[in-house]
Amino acid sequence: MTPRRFQSPYNRLLALWVLRALAPGLGRSSLIKNGEYEDPDIAEFLGLPLNLDAAKVAATPRMLDALQASLESAGPTSLPRRARGNLSKLAASLKLNTTEERVLEFFVCKEVESPLVDMWALLHGGKASNSSRLLSKVLGLPQNAVSSVLSASSRLTKCGLLKPSDHPHRIGTLNFHSSALAKQLIRDTYQPSKLLKSFGVVTPAPPKLGLEDYPQLQASLDLLLPYLKKVRSRRKVGVNVLIHGSPGTGKTQLVRVLGRALDIPVYELDTSDDDGDPMRAPRRLTALNLAQTYFQDEPVLLVFDEAEDIFAPSPSNRSMAGSHKGWFNQMLETNRQPVFWISNSIDSLDPAFSRRFDFILEVPIPPKAQRDRILRKEISKLVTPGLIEHLAGIEDLAPAVITRARDVIQVISRDIPKGNRDAAFTHVIGGILKAQGHTDPARATIQVIQPGLYDIAHLNTAADLPQIAANLRRNPSARLCLYGPPGTGKTSFGHWLAQEIGQPLQLQKASDLLSPFLGVTEQKIARAFETAKQDGSVLLIDEVDSFLQDRTQTRHSWEVTQINEMLTQIESFPGILIASTNLIAQLDPASMRRFDIKLHFGYLLPDQASRLLASYCQNLRLPQPTSADLDLAHSLETATPGDFAAVARQHRFQPFRDACGLLQAVIAKSDLKAGRSRRIGFQ
Repeated sequence: MTPRRFQSPYNRLLALWVLRALAPGLGRSSLIKNGEYEDPDIAEFLGLPLNLDAAKVAATPRMLDALQASLESAGPTSLPRRARGNLSKLAASLKLNTTEERVLEFFVCKEVESPLVDMWALLHGGKASNSSRLLSKVLGLPQNAVSSVLSASSRLTKCGLLKPSDHPHRIGTLNFHSSALAKQLIRDTYQPSKLLKSFGVVTPAPPKLGLEDYPQLQASLDLLLPYLKKVRSRRKVGVNVLIHGSPGTGKTQLVRVLGRALDIPVYELDTSDDDGDPMRAPRRLTALNLAQTYFQDEPVLLVFDEAEDIFAPSPSNRSMAGSHKGWFNQMLETNRQPVFWISNSIDSLDPAFSRRFDFILEVPIPPKAQRDRILRKEISKLVTPGLIEHLAGIEDLAPAVITRARDVIQVISRDIPKGNRDAAFTHVIGGILKAQGHTDPARATIQVIQPGLYDIAHLNTAADLPQIAANLRRNPSARLCLYGPPGTGKTSFGHWLAQEIGQPLQLQKASDLLSPFLGVTEQKIARAFETAKQDGSVLLIDEVDSFLQDRTQTRHSWEVTQINEMLTQIESFPGILIASTNLIAQLDPASMRRFDIKLHFGYLLPDQASRLLASYCQNLRLPQPTSADLDLAHSLETATPGDFAAVARQHRFQPFRDACGLLQAVIAKSDLKAGRSRRIGFQ
């Protein structure tokens, strides 16, 4: 045997590590069993004779000792220059001590050099029970220091550089992070971004939005931005911000925008590894720990997206944070860098965690004006202005849904006739919204007040409606209750009033707000009022009696809760609220005190019925009514504007020949509903 086969400092280092592991009392007895090498590759690497006999077996210990002695005195040993530089930079970034750095070097080399792999397997050195003793001898380090480095609480394991093996026959053993990272550290030029990406810490693309794209969050951002500036300068620990909201509202983009505004780099914790496989919550938390350690001396913002992985329990198990509550709380309180936790829902968030967040910020669907701006920016070249106006009125339309549908239509735009693009765009958006549990925009119609047909002169109410509109233009804050029989024009008046005062209308029907799930109706009510407040909309709640029935007549506690929620929201709403009902006698007395104006809408007066008949005949291109027709219209007692509107729709598929036919249909509708208590028809 000769040391000449190990000419380079790196080969001498590998050989010495193997020889030290095969020292007496350590691994010597494992090399040869029953006259054969347990691992011939190790013998070949060391230059031992391969064809053993009794004499050679007896001489092997002397040969090993002689080879080790000669290598120990043969000159310095070292990693390759590039590997030495890479590992030194990594050790400096992670603030590793000498023992940690030496152990890291060994595990990196063991991942790529087969002699070390063979030696480790031969001696079962990965076992937690004896690996510290083995490594202390191999590296010439104190055993207690090595044991500390290999513990579950050490910097190397908490950062994920060392991890427990998931092999069923190697439980309790430690491995390096990955062979890909080891090869990168040994052979490649040091690239921090590439190294971090191997752990799942990635640099995101620059933000596509700006602070101006979040007007609905202005009050929160006015507090959050200066707070982040202060904690940066003071190096405050334990800074955590929870951002939640519906999918596609721009939560992740918001953090990138904040980073640009503060001139602080943003790093995100990836949800998949280099192979495209999903990264589970424990591994993502390990990556977060590494990022916290790696960036401890420089300001960054860290983003943990899809935080449901941590907070949300499964049907059969508690959440990861819930099952390790003390540990997770400690992590929140000791973060060296601000962490943004992003989740679509916080319904299952434990209060013990919520109180440890500096900010909890909801990113809602943008208000209508902002939706309109986004739509015009993204799709004005693809669809008509009418569709943009229609889509802007859909409260559940998130920005990401708009851009996703745009990308689809752009790809196939040449294959779609220009006149069909509105329908195609609506179809794509509809599929996404329906999958999210929202209304298909193709079915979400917007009522338009038609010139010539809708006229407040046809409404039977004692109030001066133009004067009310004029007053509300000057002071847009009031609570109106419209009551009367079905079809008397209450809802249409809400549309007219919104147009008159120049505000958008937000219509909420009882079916939009009621939910069979406990507490969800109250949430929907609160959201409706908040959305109207953000959009500056007139809020029209149809069939409000569904929420304001007399509490003395309720049977269940949840009914009282819904009534209380509605009353509270009405009381605090700063804008214009219109509540319509067919059953005012059933409303809770407390609700009536909250309305500034109560307007009764009655059946058509004789002159109103005659004028409305003439208007519909002109609009439908029918002969003008005769004097007999007008006399008959004068005699109507329970006709409403809604009856005429319903009959006009019937004319599209069952045309009338003259005013008499139209009037007879109105009379039939009026008689049909007479005496019925259920609410039907036009509101």
